[in-house]
Amino acid sequence: MEAKRIERVRLMESALNRWIELGNEGEKLLFAMQEATPQLEDLITYYSSTDWFIDKESSDRNESPEDLLCGVLSEDAVFDVLTQLHGLLQMTREIEAHMRDVPRTNTLPPIPD
Repeated sequence: MEAKRIERVRLMESALNRWIELGNEGEKLLFAMQEATPQLEDLITYYSSTDWFIDKESSDRNESPEDLLCGVLSEDAVFDVLTQLHGLLQMTREIEAHMRDVPRTNTLPPIPD
């Protein structure tokens, strides 16, 4: 095999291995996110409820125990998590759209919808 072809195979092998690694990591993360979806739903429901406002006011009056973590009562923490999640979803849509535009031969199956 000529040097140019050997180098091409090495580069593509490296790309394949990197994407196998990324795919495995992404799959683990997405499964974890799917499993945690009920917690996110509860968090969104709580954050938009009167309970959150009551708890926030109580915390602002220093009525909470000193050792109680109250990050969820900040004005921005939950919003920031939801904004981050929205950004991640947008990134996956952009990757999908980009991959649909990658030229391919007829021997490869199309990316499913």
